[in-house]
Amino acid sequence: MNSRWVNHQTDANLRLMAEVLNVSETVARIMANRGIRTKNTALAFLRTSIDNLRPFAEMKDAKKALARISAAIRNGEKVTIYGDYDADGICSTAILQRVLTRLGANVTYYIPHRIYEGYGLNINAISQVAQEGTTLIIAVDNGISAIAEVAHAAALGVDVVIIDHHEQGAQLPAAVAIIDPKQHECPYPFKEMCAGGLSFKLATALCEYMGMPFTERDEMLVLASIATVCDIVPAKDENRIFAYCGMVVLNSNKLINPGFGSLLTVRGYLEKPIDTFAVGFVLGPCINAAGRLDSANVAVDLLLEIDITKRMQLVQRLIALNDERKQITADCVERLLANLPKELDKVIVIVDTQTHESLAGIVAGRIREATGRPTIVITPGESGMKGSGRSSDCYNLFEALSANAHLLTRFGGHAKAAGLTIAEENIPILRESLNRDCTLTEEDFLPVLQIDAELNLCDVTIPLANELARLAPFGSGNHEPLFVTYGLQVQNVRIMDEKNTLIFTFSDGSGRGVKGIAFGLNEIYAQVTEAAHVDKNGGFCMDVVYVVELNIFNGSASVQMRVKDFKVTI
Repeated sequence: MNSRWVNHQTDANLRLMAEVLNVSETVARIMANRGIRTKNTALAFLRTSIDNLRPFAEMKDAKKALARISAAIRNGEKVTIYGDYDADGICSTAILQRVLTRLGANVTYYIPHRIYEGYGLNINAISQVAQEGTTLIIAVDNGISAIAEVAHAAALGVDVVIIDHHEQGAQLPAAVAIIDPKQHECPYPFKEMCAGGLSFKLATALCEYMGMPFTERDEMLVLASIATVCDIVPAKDENRIFAYCGMVVLNSNKLINPGFGSLLTVRGYLEKPIDTFAVGFVLGPCINAAGRLDSANVAVDLLLEIDITKRMQLVQRLIALNDERKQITADCVERLLANLPKELDKVIVIVDTQTHESLAGIVAGRIREATGRPTIVITPGESGMKGSGRSSDCYNLFEALSANAHLLTRFGGHAKAAGLTIAEENIPILRESLNRDCTLTEEDFLPVLQIDAELNLCDVTIPLANELARLAPFGSGNHEPLFVTYGLQVQNVRIMDEKNTLIFTFSDGSGRGVKGIAFGLNEIYAQVTEAAHVDKNGGFCMDVVYVVELNIFNGSASVQMRVKDFKVTI
């Protein structure tokens, strides 16, 4: 298979770590691999608590933000929360709308339409809310680059408080307050929170500032957790706290947010445990679908709605939109991959008139996964040619676009995801410039499997699976622990083509068999076994990279190996 296996090496004293933390040396090794090397850091990781969040007051402009928002509430000013149309922006908007309402604010929300208005603050929307009486805008999940828009608001007598987590440009907007740990002068030590986490911290501090109890804390924690998981921020530090603690609350009370409770009920999760996979790949995409193919207001309204009849109508709408989104995306990806040239650029820049502009980012991500190359998909939009790009750890897309800012009308984002607007005549120049300056090698395009430890088959046990579960939730910055075992005997293979699933029985010759399962690898397995001239039904040896996990069936637990990659060794 075309993956690079990279074995983590550590100089940590694993025996001492294991003894002090009362964990196995395998778990100690995984924590050391994640950079968790001190006792206090390790204990905080293992004993995840909402109480370990840092004070909001450490943020630059924290006092200014609290003072201006609380003054608006006390003075009865009209406040508009100006959100974003993805799951992070939607959850952040719902958090602030709900908490400010309970604190007595005259508050409403506005989310721009992805197609007709595009991302972030815009002049027309600011003029509209100002005309409707708004004197304070809270821009959430956007605003850090809105220089002209904030100036326009000020000219209309409207103050702006920005709650954002995107990269700062050369200049900051002249807002009343900017809460963004990535701004250059912010001393806050953790820079990687999404807007949902920042909104939760603001809500907590605002309740305290106004002398009011934060009665919605657990419910808002769930929304912050959903935002954190769906925005794919690094699963470490405070993000881990949000994701972990939010999942604990949600599993103890699945209807704590009635709207999200209706969604998970319809999707069949009322009786099943909910983890970050369920949120990130089943439930979250339904929330995201609203802003892609309709209005994000559908999703915000769901998270704020109490009436069950209205909730169910909104849920059905979101599910229908997500089903439509999945089909359109699959069709676009298949068509674009089929039309790629045999000799691929290091940075793929595709111009496509048929891709829905709201799906360009998803499509770019799928093409990046298939090719291993940073990919930008550009489509005609309401305001010109709009592009969305996805990259990997090897290539900082935001920095690459920053170096070509003179070619772009507008751009923003992160190292691995960015959006842009560009004049059509500049697209070939951008493509040539990105590829000329790109230093990636062919090896960089291969997916990397970061292997935490080598195990013997006798180490793959239920106790180990249970212990590894303590390290969840997993994601960027805290990937699922991966293990390798060399020379496993493949005793038997069940090939379930209708489900694109392989079920192995592995042995090390001791007589003990362990189940292995692989999803989506049937075609590759057939090619590898044919090339190695072995019987695809078993009777050969292979090296295997895998995840150790529990398999619960009919109330009985067993350990299994979820196979990520393999090499036939005969």
